[in-house]
Amino acid sequence: MNTETSPRDHPRAASIEAGTGTALETWVQRIAEAGGPDLDHAAIARLLPERWDITEWWAQGVTVAYEQVIGRRVVGQSGDGDFSVSASRTVPGDPDAVRERWSRFMTPARREQLGLEDPRLSDTATWRYWRAGVTDGSRASVNITAKSSPATTTSTTTTSATTTSTTTASTGANATGPRSTLGIGHKGLETEAARDAWKSAWSRILTDFLSSPDDLLKETR
Repeated sequence: MNTETSPRDHPRAASIEAGTGTALETWVQRIAEAGGPDLDHAAIARLLPERWDITEWWAQGVTVAYEQVIGRRVVGQSGDGDFSVSASRTVPGDPDAVRERWSRFMTPARREQLGLEDPRLSDTATWRYWRAGVTDGSRASVNITAKSSPATTTSTTTTSATTTSTTTASTGANATGPRSTLGIGHKGLETEAARDAWKSAWSRILTDFLSSPDDLLKETR
């Protein structure tokens, strides 16, 4: 199967150009002229910052995109040959509250239906994690962090006698109270078909979670 794609049609073409200052099409040409078809992933990723002005982080991203363009891997496929999916939503509540609601939502019956093993919880200063192995050998991780507070604006009114300052939040209709970003990352999928199936599944699960009467959650974007 021919999995080659045009650099201009690559889903990360715009972000690569914005992040590196160089179009993906140019990177593909540079790598090809440097012997890219005969180099493995690690060799290309090392070559880029040695020869051009690019950070190691972006070198990895450009290398992956190059390999996808030439058909060495397909979009969504890792360097190890497996696949991953991700999805995220902004939901009301602080990270602890959102994870508690997610834990209640992911009942044993729902986990069994999805093939998820018992979850493991862990925390950092800014993140709350809910992780579970999957019976097919893949791994799912729900990562929750606080979303930035809405911006504020200050207006000043001056009269002959007083000066009054009023600070208001620049918010939308649903921006009151704390909010968090809930992201799902699912790695280690063996096939494109599994990737597509889980992508649909997680989208449906997030929709159900956000509309669950028990959690009283509504999507805020």
